Order: sequence, then structure tokens, then C-alpha cells
Amino acid sequence: MTSVVVYKRQSNIDIIPEDDYYTELSRKEGVFNFFDLPEPVCMEVIAQLNLRDTRAVALSCRAGWNITRVQLMWQQKLWLRAKVINLALCGPNFKPNISTGMLVRDPLLVNNKLLYEILDPDSCINESQEDLDMGNLLSKMTAPKTSTPLIDMLDQLISIFSGGNQQSAVPDPFSRGEGAPTYLLFGMPETKVSKKLVLSFIASNGSTFDTVGFVKGKPGGVGGGVTVRYTHHLLNLLLVRRARPRLLVDGPTGTAFHPDVAEVIPQVDGLICYMDATCTCARGASSSGQHSLDVLELEAMLRTVPPHLTPPVLVLLARLDNPQASSADSDHDVDNYTASTSTPANHMETQPATLHRPSMLHPVLEQLDLPWAVCEVEVKTLSGVHIGLNWLLHRTLKLKNG
Repeated sequence: MTSVVVYKRQSNIDIIPEDDYYTELSRKEGVFNFFDLPEPVCMEVIAQLNLRDTRAVALSCRAGWNITRVQLMWQQKLWLRAKVINLALCGPNFKPNISTGMLVRDPLLVNNKLLYEILDPDSCINESQEDLDMGNLLSKMTAPKTSTPLIDMLDQLISIFSGGNQQSAVPDPFSRGEGAPTYLLFGMPETKVSKKLVLSFIASNGSTFDTVGFVKGKPGGVGGGVTVRYTHHLLNLLLVRRARPRLLVDGPTGTAFHPDVAEVIPQVDGLICYMDATCTCARGASSSGQHSLDVLELEAMLRTVPPHLTPPVLVLLARLDNPQASSADSDHDVDNYTASTSTPANHMETQPATLHRPSMLHPVLEQLDLPWAVCEVEVKTLSGVHIGLNWLLHRTLKLKNG
């Protein structure tokens, strides 16, 4: 219940909320108040704050509450703190800035405040470098734990008194992901950078990802994968690696994936595509500085998706930060680029970028009727991966839970 302050002013008595009373009192006494600034200036300042401080501003007074309801402020916050653009609120002819870190087009997210809370760029995920554990992966998942949690002790006591087996069985690593969101993980021909990103997903033992189980596939490995723990969620990742040319076939509409892969798509909740963001366009035929992205597998997968399905698509651009690289490519806007498998751009940039950016995939993805997002990921620290997965998980759980 809001407390009130009653004070007399000339011939009438006003009853106002207590927080607004102090704002009104400061104006009477000529004391400067932050919200006396023009609204665009207030929004610019609040857009620099993290989510916790923004909520504190909203609870400070009515003026703070009103300004944190403005969608334009949250749009500025998405850009200033995460370099994110919500394309659901942009026109059809919108051209994203080259320095964009993430593009999202989701018809279920037309609220910038909700999108910021879902992506949670201020989350305190420990993004320290993780150790890959390929050799001991199976033994790590099948070996019993050294410490017995309380819930397991209770299960053992119940089993003893009910006459069951007194020895607890080792959990089946193939059943740990039952009921968890399932995603198909595929990508372009692997490089050192993209391979490290994939291994961080499927064979890691760290704070961001922890591999805890397996998923059985068809004979030959198609449809198989791993179960990983991400924060407090379990994810099933079905792997399609080294697809070219083994799993690619020519169809009536162009190159598509093998029918075995097409049978797996209805079982998944979304698609995750990874590719190396390292720019090699300054070599060979692209020595003139024009950009052309190899998206053969991405286009083939989109042709393989049945028309009645609309799985969300998340594209991860894997990069390795180079401290000696110039940041000039993020300070200048590039208007002419292309993202296709064959046709290069007709215009040239004055200076080639060192990395391919999410905005360069916009011409390919904007033609889809599927919800999609594309973001950058630094493979050593996995910086940026959580905002993409947070969007994908939110959409999956929202559709599953209604």
C-alpha cells in the first residue's frame, strides 16, 4: 500500500504519493532534480545502466517509473549495452549497422524491455576459459559421483525399506536428456576457430557448458548427440558435422541435406548453425576487398526444413579476438556487402573488415518466414553465446508451456 503525505497549499488540500511529494518539494525549493533534465537526456543516461539499477530508478519515483516504460529507452539500452537490434520493430527496408553484435527477428518479441530481460546481457555467467575433456568424456558421465546428494540418500532409504535393490544403479547417460529442449547443431566446413566452438558445446567441463549425457541416433550417427547442462537448463544437441559433401544432395530446388537429416528435423525444437567469422575475403579472387560469405550448409538446411514446420534458427559467428586488430571496421558503416555462395558484391569497401559481422547475414536470413537470430561468439571466453541461447531457450519453453 502506497503511503501518502497531506500538506496544505493555499485554499485546497492535495493528497499525493509520498515519492512524488519529495519531487514536488524539491521543485518548490528550487533544488535541481535529475528528472528536470530533458527526457531524451534522461533516457540516454538510464540506457547506460544495468538491469538492476534500471529497476531501482523505476522504483524511485513516478517520473522514473514512467521513463522506464518507454520502449525507445529499452531500444537504446539494447544497442548501448549489447549491440542488439530487434528487427521485429523495424521496417522492411531497414539496413543494420555493420557494428551490430546480434540481430533478432521474432514475431513473439515486439517488446524491447522483454527482449532485454530475456537476453540478459548483464548476467554474471563465468565466462572463463573451459577445459575440453574429449578423452575422459565417457568415464566422466558414467562414473558415480563421489558425494551423495540428500535426494539420492532418501531414494536409497526408500529402496531399502521397500525391499528393492540396495545398490543404487549408475544413471544411464542416454536417458538424462529426456524431455529437455532438443536442437540440431550443424555448420560450415570446420576451421580451427569453429571446431573449438563446437567442442566447447559437446565436450566441455566448465561453468558455461557441462556435458552430462548422450543422445542415441540412427545407424551411422545421424540424429545422435550429447546432453549438456547450460546454467540450470539441460539441452540435447544433435550433431551434423562435416556435412560437405557426404550429407548434401542436389534436389529440385537446390542443394539440400540428406533425407536421413530431414527425418530428424521434426524431432528438434530449433536449429543452431555455427560458422567461422574470420574474414578471408582479402585473399585470391576477393583481393579487391569485397565480402562473400559461404552459407551453403545454412541454405541447404533451410531447404530441408518441411514447409509446415517453423523451427527457430540461431546462427553463431565464431571469432577469435585479436588484440592487435584494428577496430576501424566497427567504427565505420559499411553499406555494400553480400552473403551468398556464388555472387559477390558489386561494390567495394574502402578497407576490408577483419571479421564477418552479423549484419552481413541479414540479406540471407531476412527472406525466411522462420524466427531467427544471429550473434557473435568469442570462442576462448564464449562471450556472447548466452544471449543467443537465452533467446532460443525462451522461445522453446514459451511454445512448449503455452
